[in-house]
Amino acid sequence: MSRAEVGLKTWLPLLVWLAAGVAYGAPMKTPPQVVIRNPSMTEGSDKPVGWADQWISAGKIAVSRDAAVFHSAPAALAVASVGGPAHAQAMQFIVGAPGQRLALHAWVRAEGKATAIFAVQSYTADWKGIAFKALGKALPGFDWQEAGGEVTLPPKTARFAVVLLLQGEGKAWLDDVEVGTEAGVAAPPAPQVEPPPKAANAWSPAEGFWKDFPLAWRQTAQGQSDRAKQGGVNVVFLGDSLTQGWDKQLWQERYAPLGAVNFGIGGDGTPQVLWRLEHGILEGIRPKVVVLMIGINNTWPGYSAADSAKGIAAIVAATQQQQPQAKILLLGVLPIHGKLDAVRKIISELNAASAKLDDGRRVRFLDLGAQFVDSEGSLRFGFYQPDRLHLTPAAYRLWADAMDPLLQEMLR
Repeated sequence: MSRAEVGLKTWLPLLVWLAAGVAYGAPMKTPPQVVIRNPSMTEGSDKPVGWADQWISAGKIAVSRDAAVFHSAPAALAVASVGGPAHAQAMQFIVGAPGQRLALHAWVRAEGKATAIFAVQSYTADWKGIAFKALGKALPGFDWQEAGGEVTLPPKTARFAVVLLLQGEGKAWLDDVEVGTEAGVAAPPAPQVEPPPKAANAWSPAEGFWKDFPLAWRQTAQGQSDRAKQGGVNVVFLGDSLTQGWDKQLWQERYAPLGAVNFGIGGDGTPQVLWRLEHGILEGIRPKVVVLMIGINNTWPGYSAADSAKGIAAIVAATQQQQPQAKILLLGVLPIHGKLDAVRKIISELNAASAKLDDGRRVRFLDLGAQFVDSEGSLRFGFYQPDRLHLTPAAYRLWADAMDPLLQEMLR
C-alpha cells in the first residue's frame, strides 16, 4: 500500500471538522522551513508539478493543470468530478512540526454543482491523519474567492497537506497558494464590506450583495462588463439565476454558435439588472437580441406585481436607450412552488403586465409558464430542482425548444 493510501485511509473520519480551528501545543523554537512547490501552477503540462497526491472518498475525479481558467496566468489546479458527484481532493505534502504556526492564503473557484474547499490536513510520521481545517470555500456561480487563515499544527504532526477538496458534481480550482510561518506570509484579514444601500423601489438601480461572499457580486458583475467590452456578441441573455443556470451542453449546442453571452446573476431582481445596465453591462457590444427574464427575486423583498412590472419596463427602456438596434425578447416569469402558493398570483399578474410591453416589433413577450405545469397546475415532474424554483437540464431543453423559433425570427 502506498504512502498516500495508508495515510488517507485514516483521514475520512476526520472530515467532520467539528473541531476545525482548534490550536494545539506550543510554538516551536526552530520550526521547519515551509516550502511549497509550484504555488501558481507555472510548472507542468497536463498536470501541475507538485500536486500529484490525491484522496477519493466517493466518485471519480480528473486532476489537471487548467490553462484556460486561472486566477493569475498561466494556469490553475483543477479537480473535476467524472460521471457524477464526487468527494475527493488533490493536495501537496509539506514537512511540519507540532505547534508550528502557519499562515495560508489562496484563491478558489467552483463550477456546476460543486463546492471547492481550501484546507489543511495534518499527519503523524506514520501517515495517520490528525486534524483537518477548512480555510475557505467557493460555490458555483461566483468568481474567484479568497480563502485563508492561520493554523497551528497539533501534537505529533510530522507533515501537513495543502488541500483542494471537491464536493459534489462539477469542477473546483485552486491558484496562487501562499504558505508561510508567522514570520513569513501573513494571511490577509477578511474583507470588511458594508452592504450597499437597498433599492428604494423595484425600478431604481441598486447593487447586489451576497452576505457570505461580500466581494463576489461586484466581481461577477465586473467580469460580465469586461466580457462585453471584448465585443463579438450577437445575443445577450440577461437575468437572474434561471438565466445563469443554463445547461452548459445545451448552451454550447444552441447559443454559443449564435455568439451569445450569459449575463445572468443569481439573486438579482430588477434593481440589480438596472444597476448593471447603468454600470456598463452592455458597453462595447451591439447585440441583435437581448433575451430578458427577471422578476422572481422581486417577490422576496415584497414588491407587488405592479412594482415589479415598473422595474421590468425600466429595464426594457434602458436597454432600448443603450442598444437602439437590439430587439428584446422578454420572457415571462416561470411558475414556482405549489399551485396555491401566493407567489403564483404575483407571477400571473406580473406576466400580464409585462405582456403589454410587446409591440410586435422591437419588443416581443413570450410566456412559457403553461409548459412547466401539468393540467392541474402543479409543477411538471422532472423539470424542477427540489427547491421547486430552479430548473433541471430537461427544463432548459423545453425552454430552448419553445423559445428558439421566436428567437430565430428576431435574429433575421
